[in-house]
Amino acid sequence: MAVRQAYGATVQRTFVLPALEAATGQSEVTRATARVRTHKGEYLQGPVPLGPGPDSDYTIGVFSLLDDLNSAYVDVRLRDDPSAPPVGTSSPASITVQPNGWNDGEVLLVRAAVTETWRFLKQSVSCSYEVFGYHDIKVGAGSGSSSALVQAAILATAAEHGVRLVESEILEIHGKVESGADPLTQKLPVIVTTRRREPVVFLGEEMPDFRAVTWSAGPAVRTSEVNFDYKDEEFLMWRVRWASLGRAVRTGDAPRVARLAMKSASENQRFNPNADFGLLETAVERFGALGFAVAHTGTYHTALFAADTGNDVIEGYKHFVRSSTSDTSAPVKPENFSTRAAARTRYET
Repeated sequence: MAVRQAYGATVQRTFVLPALEAATGQSEVTRATARVRTHKGEYLQGPVPLGPGPDSDYTIGVFSLLDDLNSAYVDVRLRDDPSAPPVGTSSPASITVQPNGWNDGEVLLVRAAVTETWRFLKQSVSCSYEVFGYHDIKVGAGSGSSSALVQAAILATAAEHGVRLVESEILEIHGKVESGADPLTQKLPVIVTTRRREPVVFLGEEMPDFRAVTWSAGPAVRTSEVNFDYKDEEFLMWRVRWASLGRAVRTGDAPRVARLAMKSASENQRFNPNADFGLLETAVERFGALGFAVAHTGTYHTALFAADTGNDVIEGYKHFVRSSTSDTSAPVKPENFSTRAAARTRYET
């Protein structure tokens, strides 16, 4: 058994002993699995220039909070299927997705990811896939749930064929499955544009260092329904803001990052109002938080405290959130999640 790290995903490949065929009558089975981690919304999201000049085109850029607990897990099993009709380059003979709690849309995404990976690898053999998996991601909260699922299916399918994809190949396949892809493969602090699916700016070597309290409140959000429409004067402001963010990350200025995130979150209220926004403001006003961040196309709320903040302050704020949630019928508790190796932020229960 070999386990290896690949672009934000853990890929595992195992081989079932040939004796299985004699014992079960089945063909030899190989298995490849992949787990892709998610994020918890953005520190900042706004227009980012694609060139140096004042007349440069802009697109939407994001600087995400990385997360190392919530994830999508996909297990792909390949069987030679000599009884199936010959296959050219259109699709595999069959893809069977086993029941596992995925909704219809998620099943379609997984099927498409397996198919597009098969096409990318130029497989011409007649074969069938059986797919298992699960995810523990809150859908519609702003954590990249569909991107994680698609990327896990891509990586698992490629691994099943003994292929290790590079990042550009993952993104190329992903782009054929859905139009937007969250930057889940990035471990270093970068500004990424989901529609271009590539980093625009590398900000530094380490993520900001915070203690953070995160929870989700409000109904699920469809990314496609959030319309970002910036005024002309805001484009220059964002050019300056991104430059300020880069300096803050490179110099380890966590308070500045938190202030910039808070400003971005406040502006986002006109696009995607967050249900418990007042609780974030209270984190700064009463509990001494450095700032806060929100999922710009989701429901995650994150209060950002200095790394040396005492446990009494964190516990006091968590109690405040639990007792003040906007949804009294179903209290939302801060979620417990950790971060990827490159992100030092500690997320509290």
